[in-house]
Amino acid sequence: MTEHKRISEQEHPSTPEAIRAAAFQLFGEHGFGGTSVRAIAKLAGIDPALVIRHFGSKESLFLETTPVEDYFKGSFDGPLDTLGEQIATFILGKADARMLSVHTALMRASDSPRIRERLREMTGTFATNLAARLPGDDAYTRALLVSAQVSGLLSTLSAESIPPTTDRDQLAKLYGRAMQTLIDQY
Repeated sequence: MTEHKRISEQEHPSTPEAIRAAAFQLFGEHGFGGTSVRAIAKLAGIDPALVIRHFGSKESLFLETTPVEDYFKGSFDGPLDTLGEQIATFILGKADARMLSVHTALMRASDSPRIRERLREMTGTFATNLAARLPGDDAYTRALLVSAQVSGLLSTLSAESIPPTTDRDQLAKLYGRAMQTLIDQY
């Protein structure tokens, strides 16, 4: 059996990459719950057993294909007195269908301890980076609350509660002021 495994991997060295690409696409389109291992395998052109063999589970594959590192890189630069609007502008500018789908998928799958941990990691990274810029003893707590506001904005955008005709610049100003209140409190 070891011999067969070695031959198979030599013949198809890009199988894990094909699985990742298929999963990335399908999780983005249908979320975690709406994507099956069979659908991933079909899109990748492989047997479903190979998905499990390479990644262990659909959840592990989901976590591997859900990027979180450095997502907000550069969004905390600039003047502190306009940081709220800058963050809101950044989110509204990056909030494409893929990002909103991934956010929704993470929130819907948060009953999983591993996915909940990923959400905590994302929130912690955001808060740590923002808190580094904020004055005051409660900087990290305020940064966590700004993170909650970002999550709320993403959820509202995902639910399409804000009409698409809404002026994004005006929305960034309004939402930015709400975040700025927390940024300025010390």
